[in-house]
Amino acid sequence: MRLNIFIFIFAGIGLLSVSNEAIAWGEDGHRIVGTVALSQLDSQALRAVTDILGSDSAAAVSEACNWPDVVRKTPEWEWSAPQHYVNIPRNAVHFERQRDCGDGMCVTDAIIKYANELTRAGLTPGRRWQAFAWLCHLVGDLHQPLHTGYKDDLGANLVEIEYRGDVHDLHQFWDRVVIQERLGPGGTWDRPLSDARWYTAPPAWNPVEVAAWTDESHELVNRAAYPSGRMVDQQFADQAWVIIRQQWQKAANRLAQILNATLGAGEVQLD
Repeated sequence: MRLNIFIFIFAGIGLLSVSNEAIAWGEDGHRIVGTVALSQLDSQALRAVTDILGSDSAAAVSEACNWPDVVRKTPEWEWSAPQHYVNIPRNAVHFERQRDCGDGMCVTDAIIKYANELTRAGLTPGRRWQAFAWLCHLVGDLHQPLHTGYKDDLGANLVEIEYRGDVHDLHQFWDRVVIQERLGPGGTWDRPLSDARWYTAPPAWNPVEVAAWTDESHELVNRAAYPSGRMVDQQFADQAWVIIRQQWQKAANRLAQILNATLGAGEVQLD
């Protein structure tokens, strides 16, 4: 069933006075999310994505899923920076659209925006490619906990930590430091979970789920994203690596869920 997903996206770009400069997950993480998601697509959705990308190769997926970070600082796309994250108050448990994303310029609403674009008839091939690229990228971004972090420290960009004798900001630690240290040759990685629910995308998707995914990621910020002090020990790094891989799995599963619902044999369910 093909249903349009309506959400009010206003043109303003001034929602947040600050921006998270770090690039979530880096090239490897976004490639992993995209390629694992494609492995969970039904045949109809896979054909559609292959048509959009011109290929189902890992290189084509990686190019698309990393493209929003490539263009984010160009004059044409500088407006899009707030789409990569959402700031939620430290004392808040739930994402609130009016408070946290009043003009639609945040990662939570942008995911719904680009999922909706994929369903539109008559979209040019270039625009459809961009819609897929944004959707793949932003689902990944949402699952990097600090992209649902706090405004006062710029998603932990202002939090300085020390790990193995080197100084990093905490956002960078989650984005790149642990990944570069732990990722295997050629970007291979071992999945920390065997539960089948991470490997089979549900056949239906309701856009309201994205707010729940945002809450889940923000809960990780409150519970597990910050070390107890400036020095990051091995136990914290080990746990961060487990969380990173779990978040990649969830992001891939949920991206596949959206693609199966919008492009494949699944359906979009609206309340």
